[in-house]
Amino acid sequence: MDNAALRQSWSQFSAAGPEAAKYFYATLFVVAPEARSMFPTNMQYQEDKLLAALGHIITSLDDPGALTAFAQRLGADHRRFHGQDQRGNPVVLEERHYIWVGQALLATLDRFLGPYFTPALRAQWAAAYELVAKLMLDGAAEAERTSPPHWEAEVLTAERRRADIVVFTVRPNYLCTYRPGQSLPVQVPQLRTWRYLSPANAPRADGTIEFHVRAAGRFSTHLVRRLRAGDRLLLGHPTGAALSSYDRSPQLPLLLIAGGTGLAPLRAVVEAVQQGAGRRTTLVVGGRTPDDLYDEPAVSRLASLSPAAGWPHGGTGWLRYVPTVETGWGWQGAIGRAGDTAVRLGPWADTEILVCGSPEMTRETVAILARSGVDPEQVLTESYDHSLYPPLAEAGAGAGAPRDFSGTGAR
Repeated sequence: MDNAALRQSWSQFSAAGPEAAKYFYATLFVVAPEARSMFPTNMQYQEDKLLAALGHIITSLDDPGALTAFAQRLGADHRRFHGQDQRGNPVVLEERHYIWVGQALLATLDRFLGPYFTPALRAQWAAAYELVAKLMLDGAAEAERTSPPHWEAEVLTAERRRADIVVFTVRPNYLCTYRPGQSLPVQVPQLRTWRYLSPANAPRADGTIEFHVRAAGRFSTHLVRRLRAGDRLLLGHPTGAALSSYDRSPQLPLLLIAGGTGLAPLRAVVEAVQQGAGRRTTLVVGGRTPDDLYDEPAVSRLASLSPAAGWPHGGTGWLRYVPTVETGWGWQGAIGRAGDTAVRLGPWADTEILVCGSPEMTRETVAILARSGVDPEQVLTESYDHSLYPPLAEAGAGAGAPRDFSGTGAR
């Protein structure tokens, strides 16, 4: 393949941005009407992900190892997409869909490159797509040997902690394994939308998983307002290389800083530490007011437990839990932003630090830590931006990926 020609034409093509993505999907849905039901009604974020994924593939052409790993993971992950044909029969992603996608892609390139899309260049793009499609199909076939496309999960409980926050527990139809700190794609079938949510618990013997969601958009608002025990959700395969790296230096203390429902993956990490031999851990949970500390009883209970394998220092002192609020009438605890409170509890040399919250909270906290002298290499972050495809975010971040995994937000 002529990688230089492909990159040059991609540069011209990508200048069209969302218009090209819209044309691609419109063409695909004409060629393959059944594919429409595999996608959400609102295609905005799907269009963004398409362009980002294509761009990453084109820039990886000179690195066959990276291209293979990404495409195979993409294929394995795409197994969860499904829909219905025009007669209402279920449709799963198969090789024919890859053929139709290739046809739509070539038609879109022809439309936006015009006379530059010569027969020779068309042949180059067709060869490149054939290679990537084969790698994706190989990845899907390999994953099929060891895992299902997705899990069906029954909602066991749905508890409204506030008007805008729900804590719910699901039981998958069979064991869904993940690492504390990772996220799972979750779908409400009637919305046809997948969003990434972080389990709030370490893996349990009974397989149940707890999620925390705050209303911020259509998907999360549906969960907060309408989710009930007995409802059915779909779960995809876990992803995330950031917070799940909490044990990369198990000999060091842990500092965990959470804001809002960013507490969920950090609580899962705390549970995992408690279930082991213990590790000196400080958990700072911040909110604007005490009302934001929606999971106070569960976290306080964790702090009262001894590590399952015994704590060498005796007692329950392995976990220091510090709730902090920016303002609160009669509040007796710490006052201030979570990052400021954490700095006051320091110093934090030779400490592994995890931060999870809104993008604003995460950026603010990392900046506060940096000003206090914390080495950026100590910090692992989890950001809430559902418009990014997590494997793409990890691949694009390269060596720095563990510190900046994106994709778990729910809107």
